[in-house]
This record gives sequence, C-alpha cells and structure tokens, in this order.
Amino acid sequence: MDQLTVSGYSRRPPHVVADEKGFFKDQGLDVNFHLVKLAPLHNEEMAAGKWNMTLSSADTMIARATKEGVDYVLFMQAEEGLGAYLIGQPGITSVEDLRGKLLAADPVDSNLDVIRMKIMREHGIGEDEYTYEIIGSTPARAKAFLEGRVAAAMLTPPSSDRVLEAGGVLLASGDDYVPDWPLACGWGLRSWVELNRSLVVRFIRAWAASTDWLLDPDNREETIRLLVDREGLSEQRAEHAYHRVVPKGCINPDAIRRNLELRIELGLYPPPHQTAEHFYDTSIWCEATGLTAPEPVGAPAAVA
Repeated sequence: MDQLTVSGYSRRPPHVVADEKGFFKDQGLDVNFHLVKLAPLHNEEMAAGKWNMTLSSADTMIARATKEGVDYVLFMQAEEGLGAYLIGQPGITSVEDLRGKLLAADPVDSNLDVIRMKIMREHGIGEDEYTYEIIGSTPARAKAFLEGRVAAAMLTPPSSDRVLEAGGVLLASGDDYVPDWPLACGWGLRSWVELNRSLVVRFIRAWAASTDWLLDPDNREETIRLLVDREGLSEQRAEHAYHRVVPKGCINPDAIRRNLELRIELGLYPPPHQTAEHFYDTSIWCEATGLTAPEPVGAPAAVA
C-alpha cells in the first residue's frame, strides 16, 4: 500500500466516500489527510514540498504561481461553486456597514479573500476603506468572530452555521458574486507530480470511482449521511456540498480562465498573462479515466 498525503481545508464528499467505500484501497493507496489551519503557512509548506498534493482552490495555486513563481500544476477538479458567506456581527446589516471596520483574513490575496474583495468592491468599498487581520482558516476566523475580535468574516460550513446561529448576520453569499468557482482542485509541485505520475493517476482513478458511486441517485442519501456523521455538516450544507461535486474530477478549463480574469480585474495578476492551459495538465486525468480531454480555452480575456 503506497502512502499519500493530501492537504486541504476539509475532506470533500468524494474523499469521504473513497475512504469509507475502499476506493483508495482498491488503487493500493493509503491516503492521509492534513487539515490546513493557516493559509500562509500551508503555502510555504506546499512550495517546500512538505505535502504531496493539496485539494484546495485553483485560485490559491494561481496566486502562488504568478506572484511567487512556484511551478505548480493542476490535475483534477473536485468541486465547483461556492459555499462561502460574508457574515457580520449583530447590528451590521449591510456590506456598506463594513466600511472602516476590521475583517478576518487568510491569506489576503487568494481564495476566499479574493471573494471578499469582489463583494466589497461591488458595494463600492475598496481595500483602503477597511482593515484586515490574517487569522487562519474558517474555524479560526469563526472563533475570532465569536470572540468579537472582527466585524465580519468570510466563512464556510459548518462554522458559518454556528456563527449564524449565534446571531451573525448574513451579508452576502459568494456564489452570487462569483459563480462556478473552481473551489477544490487537485494540484501540487509540477516536479513532484511528474515524478509521481502513476501515483497521481491512481489517486484520480479512485476519486473518479468515488464520484461515480456518490452521484448515483441510489447512493445520494447514504452520501449525505456520511457527510453529516463524518464531517459534522448539517443536512442542508451536506446537500450543498453534494451538488458541487464535479463528475469524475474533470477539469473545467473555462472556470480556470474566468478565475484568471477575476484576478486580473482585481489587480492581483499583472501582465504578461498565461493561458489557462499553462496551469493544468489534462493528460494525467485522461490517463486515469480513459476519457477525452476537455477543449482548451486559451488566454484570459482583457478586463476593462
């Protein structure tokens, strides 16, 4: 049995199912999950090769590749869409009320912080009109929120549910501002992925089998129950996570391109701009699944 460590902010539905139903074992894999608690530290550890691969946002990979020059490659997409919410303290009734306030962040320039930037700008609030503190992943941000240390935070389930139950005010849902976000993608250092290609192929093969199983309508109810029991999600949030699962972990090149365009729009990706294909390799996914690669989409469109 080959050991493989995968980092991320939560175990995604296919990961839970693959563990429970033996899809990883069928591929001769013993997959360990490392829970990320602080994005900047995780970024450093990924760049140093501490973790084999991660299941986190394409945006995080793009940010570190374009800002720090780390050579990463994306090889599968686990989920698409956002289950992320901007939540304010009691008494804050609108996004506009956050002007001049302190917000929780992690790590400022990628992933949910990019979603926060987009939401705030859509409401006429630039980054110079509020402050932020790098606190950590969603559980850490939720703790800071409940302690009254911050006025608002971007949160994901189940932490968002607990904060709302404690009186937090839902100010914005990320999906309303950034649809079809490539939320959880498999990626790692290109050098490691190329050296361990057969291992990555087996991981994708197990993942694809897991999505086949859980997306079978006959297995939906059991999948929801596993997410509730193993990951502590409410049934409603488990349903949302279920519907974000990408069949067979197929990469959506257009989602990657639109991610690039959002970073350009927010001033986070200066030229020269690479094509979407620079950041992913569909050949690994094709080898694992035996399916045809999705069509390439090329360079991001110019953003006014």
